[in-house]
Amino acid sequence: MSEMKKDTEELLQSASETATYLREYLRLQLDYLRLDLAERLARVASTIAVFLVLGAFLTFGFFLMTIALALLLGEWWGSRALGFLAVGSLYFVLAAVLALFKEPLLTNPLLSGLLKAFFQNTDDSEHHESK
Repeated sequence: MSEMKKDTEELLQSASETATYLREYLRLQLDYLRLDLAERLARVASTIAVFLVLGAFLTFGFFLMTIALALLLGEWWGSRALGFLAVGSLYFVLAAVLALFKEPLLTNPLLSGLLKAFFQNTDDSEHHESK
């Protein structure tokens, strides 16, 4: 009987140790998933921030070049109003083209870039950087 009691105690101790190891493993896995998600979100936020900063600089530069073009055309045609009218008309045409082709021109590249930033493994990025 004492032999059976000893086997039961060992089995219970082993089960308790296994449960402890399982809890620790699950806690570590959860920590890993949190860190991985945080890294991916940081990469996406960084990508968005770069797009916004570059977009702001490009917009400002494009705005100034547009004014310069309108003034230049106005000087050539003898009327500033005609120069600004021509540039404004160009914007309407570009807006129409963009509205017609927004999926391949805007949505798909932006979505592709964000998904690439989110799903890129850190091992892959370190491996590519070392090449």
